[in-house]
Amino acid sequence: MVDNIAAREFRSRGRAASRFARRALCALAAVLAASGAAASGKAGMQIGAILPTSAPDAAHGEDIRNGMLLALKTWPGQSPPTLVVKDSACEPKKAAAAAQELIDAKVDVVVGGFCVLATVPRMMAEAMVPFISANAVRFAPAADSALQFGTVPQGMPASVGFKLRSESGLKVTAHSSCWIDYEQRVADGFDAALCPTLHIDNARWDEIAPTYAAAYRKPFTAAAARGYAAMQVALAGIKQIRAGSRPGQALKDAKEVSTVLGKIRWRDDGVVPEDAMQLILATRLPRLSARESSTLDEILKSKGCGCAKGTECASGKAWSSLPFVVPCSRGTVAAR
Repeated sequence: MVDNIAAREFRSRGRAASRFARRALCALAAVLAASGAAASGKAGMQIGAILPTSAPDAAHGEDIRNGMLLALKTWPGQSPPTLVVKDSACEPKKAAAAAQELIDAKVDVVVGGFCVLATVPRMMAEAMVPFISANAVRFAPAADSALQFGTVPQGMPASVGFKLRSESGLKVTAHSSCWIDYEQRVADGFDAALCPTLHIDNARWDEIAPTYAAAYRKPFTAAAARGYAAMQVALAGIKQIRAGSRPGQALKDAKEVSTVLGKIRWRDDGVVPEDAMQLILATRLPRLSARESSTLDEILKSKGCGCAKGTECASGKAWSSLPFVVPCSRGTVAAR
């Protein structure tokens, strides 16, 4: 089942005052005070983050950072580590340079891949630094010291996009900005876009959103949720290291972490959800041939509105095995 994140953000704000106001206000002072402390921090363990803080959208990078800070400073129990942020500017060379700076600084865990991966996974593997990839696409091979949020294997978007283009007659892109920001829109010049699905734990979203809104005076967004979830996994790795795990094994020893984006497992290789991607259609489609129209009709009947998970949907043999759905409405959506 798919849901609209924009609508969810509005509903979350509406429920904040009645359900979570007290908790939000109690956490507010601690979060705001901690935001400044995170830059200098106390001596001790450190979590490095490679974020697109300057480009292509500074506001997006800020939301990711704020989500990370909120998770860090509301972490119960042990004293939180320091957050060290480096800018990738969404450029491979800058991401690699940021990764090297974090390695030289001897941080304990690194989070990255929100915008670009480049050579960062290999660099972290060679340095035996636990690495958490927030990228929508899974890289391979993955070292034991790495954990990935992505559910879509490399090459799959391109292959599915090619099949859609060649059989439906639509101009489908599988390389739009939605693979960076999860904002599911169709760029000019295309009829459709193949985008990744952002899975949300609704109960956790509703718990976190009021505190985030109180701390930063703006809604809890998909970008903030990605930052928050990445920090939840990083803190699980820190907890394992403090308990005696070797750094290179920390994320493996954590095994599975419950986050606002659902359960993130150390290894999900080969398991691709039926709704891992979504085919977003433009408002107006071109005139298609009879064969192309028939193909598009088959796609919509077998994949439309989350039918990949249903029992009453039509079974299109050519499309049923492919991990994508067609959402019922335009906009930014998330599977529930």
